[in-house]
Order: sequence, then C-alpha cells, then structure tokens
Amino acid sequence: MSLPQKIRHLILVTGLSGAGKSSALKYLEDLGYFWVDNLPFELMPACLNHFAQEGHPAHLAIGIHMRGQGTLSCLQDCRQQLNERAERVETIFLEADADVLIRRYRETRRRHPLAQERTVGEAVKQEILDLGPVRASADMIIDTTSLIVPQLKEHLDLAFHAGMDADLMIFIRSFGFKYGVNTDADMVLDGRFLLNPHYDDLLRPLTGLDEPVTRFLEQHGESLLFLDRLESLFEYLIPRYQQEKKRYFTVDIGCTGGRHRSVYLVERLAERLRCLGHQVRVRHRDLNRHKSGGSN
Repeated sequence: MSLPQKIRHLILVTGLSGAGKSSALKYLEDLGYFWVDNLPFELMPACLNHFAQEGHPAHLAIGIHMRGQGTLSCLQDCRQQLNERAERVETIFLEADADVLIRRYRETRRRHPLAQERTVGEAVKQEILDLGPVRASADMIIDTTSLIVPQLKEHLDLAFHAGMDADLMIFIRSFGFKYGVNTDADMVLDGRFLLNPHYDDLLRPLTGLDEPVTRFLEQHGESLLFLDRLESLFEYLIPRYQQEKKRYFTVDIGCTGGRHRSVYLVERLAERLRCLGHQVRVRHRDLNRHKSGGSN
C-alpha cells in the first residue's frame, strides 16, 4: 500500500467561544475545504492520513475547541506532527470583545463552556486569559466584534480563496478611533494629524473616496509626504515578511470617524503597493456608519 500524499493546505480554526468558529468552518466549506469540528488532538494525524488518500479533498479545515481538551503545548506538539502530513498548516484565531461575547451568549441563551460555576461574564474573561498564549501563536487573528455574518465570509474568502497562491496578502483597513480600534491588526497608523475635511461644510457629507476630499487633503502636501514615508516603510518591511513566510499582513489606518482621512490614506497606499506588484485588499470599516456627531 502506497504512503498517503500530503494534504495541500490545512487550516486549524480555534479561538474564543462565541466568536464564530462554527460559522468560519462552514464558510471555508464554501471555499472548497472539507471540515471536521472538535476533533481530539490525538486523532488529528490519523485524520490527515485518511484525507490524504487518493480521491480525498486537498484542502482541510479542523475546528479546535481548547477548553478542557488541551493546552498550547498540546497544540504545538500536534502541529509539529501535522506539518509532516500537510504542505501548509495555518492557525486562525477568532475573537471578539468581551462585552460582545457576553451579549451573544445572553441573546442565544446558550451555556458558555466555562460557565459551570461562573457567570457568563466571568467565563468569557477567564477564557480570554487562558487562550492568550494560543492567540499569540496564531498565524491569523480575526476580530468578529464589528463583523456581520457576510463580512466574516468575505474576510475568509479574501484570505483563503483570492490569495490562495499569494506569497503575502496585505489587508489595509480604514477605521474611526471614536468607534474603537480592531484587535487583529499587525500595525495601526494614525492619520488624525492631517487637516480635517469634516470642518468644511461642503466636504462633511463626502468621504475619502470623493475627489473634492482628495484635493483638500493634498493641497498642502502633508498627506503626500506621509504616503511617501509609508511607501518606503513597506518597501523595507514586505520583503522581510515574505522571507519569514508570513502570509498575511493587516494594516489599519485610523482617523476620528473613519470617513475622510483614513479612507483617503488607505486607498492611496493600496494604489502605491499594487504598483509595486503586491496583492492588496482594502476595507473601510466605518465608511457607511451613521454619523452621530464629532469630527472625522
């Protein structure tokens, strides 16, 4: 009997309870991944051997629930074995703000797995603490706090479908500081030092996608100088990330409300990086958020 071939791509999906692991597995199925949920660590090598047989899917996703069945050391030991059975192994960690997770459990009336002798709030905070080392070791972190269901699917599609063969996929996102920062960014940049179009009555209803806002931001040259510096920074960083086999790099650029300056900076930086031959995906988290006052 011939030895099984290697699985082409294995994704380990883990994270906080209520952060969307089950949904992520189902979306990966839509992208062509066969998935197995809550598989014990000791059965994973045998599972890969089975799926590596001729005729089985080349792409596999496994959901891992860390509670009670293993620790970070178990995951690391298991991953070493999996690396021998798959050409590429990556770990996704899904998370969300504690308040959001508590609300999700209250709305669904499901029992949190750590809430046997704790309140839901205590259980959520304990799990965040317990899984800190697992989060730190993950290849990709997805914060679902502000993601609606279709956005999580789109996020996975961009990461594991459009960028399947890319050496490095770069995500650049705009956001508003007054709505909170994302927790899954590799780098956060602040564009609030630029002149603010919000204080111009004609520009306030517009966004960083509109030409009048672009002209306003570029009239004094400060924004272009900032973009020059960022382009030089990424020309330095990207080859080094590629050298260490990093597959995802997420950059967040914020302004006050996430509608003018940050949107402009994200679009212009993405253009420059694409001209350098890099694969870039753009997202504007707060572009269409209802304005509740304050500057942008």
